[in-house]
Amino acid sequence: MAKQKIRFNYFEPQLVIENDELVKWDMKKFLDTILNNKRVFDSSEFLGDEVSDLEWNSCDYDHQNNLYYIQLSKLRSKNIPSRKRINHDKVDIDLADDEYLGEFNLLIYDPMVNVLITQGNFYGLTTKQIALTLTGLRRKVNDLNGVTDGDLPYMVNLAPVIDSKAIDKVMNNKIYRKITVKGADFNKIADSDLNSQVLSKAIDAFNEVHGVNFEITLSMAKSEKKETLDQNEIRKMIQDVKELNEKSESDVAMNIASRKDLESSIEYIDLLTPRLTSEIVLDVKNRSTIGAEYIFNGFKEQNYFDDVNYMQRKLIRLLPG
Repeated sequence: MAKQKIRFNYFEPQLVIENDELVKWDMKKFLDTILNNKRVFDSSEFLGDEVSDLEWNSCDYDHQNNLYYIQLSKLRSKNIPSRKRINHDKVDIDLADDEYLGEFNLLIYDPMVNVLITQGNFYGLTTKQIALTLTGLRRKVNDLNGVTDGDLPYMVNLAPVIDSKAIDKVMNNKIYRKITVKGADFNKIADSDLNSQVLSKAIDAFNEVHGVNFEITLSMAKSEKKETLDQNEIRKMIQDVKELNEKSESDVAMNIASRKDLESSIEYIDLLTPRLTSEIVLDVKNRSTIGAEYIFNGFKEQNYFDDVNYMQRKLIRLLPG
């Protein structure tokens, strides 16, 4: 058995209606229709040269905890890997015209807080592709229910849930592996009183070469995982960027890769919009696909209802009533 880390991202589902107005989307009726009408309609959606599909056998409702889950697949037919035995020649994987390789994303919906949680998968669907897939599925569900949006069908938008405590959390981390600071116009912050020597000297250097936009990246990429950028200096940079963005004329972004300690996993935070995320660790068999129900149960036990994280309770605190 091997250990597999799985990350989850949290979103408020929305619909883009007339005049590009955003409204909350209660997904309950949509999901109930899917669960009660399995395989009644074609669930595939074309996303450019890729295809997404709904895994009908990996959809269910947890009555005890009032949670829905469905699984989407990303189907690809290009850049196909080969099978390989050690010390043997590779063997092509031959796919029929209607066959693809599948990568999967689990989606969990909590109707109590109206939040959609998506499983991260580097090879799976992106957030944008998930939203496009849900848009197409919603249209098909509406057709099944005899419902219409009007002349222009509504689009699904997934608004990240912002973790208001993420910045404080990063400030207390002990290991900083990489930071990137970007600015649209350094002249707007050239006269600012900065605490960070690195940021201050960089702005002076931009002034000498008459630059406009800037980007600074500091990294410990090839060093041992215990090594860190200077903690005090990074914390000063975080505070500087935070204060600069409290000024309406400033436009400075900062991305940070850090960990709480050596045993913790790397966390990636966008300082301007720190998205709420969580992580679980599952025991998985090599050469096997992780089942949707197994991931769902692991999420409930390690994230959503466990005594330490209790992500549902955290969502209730973060989101307006």
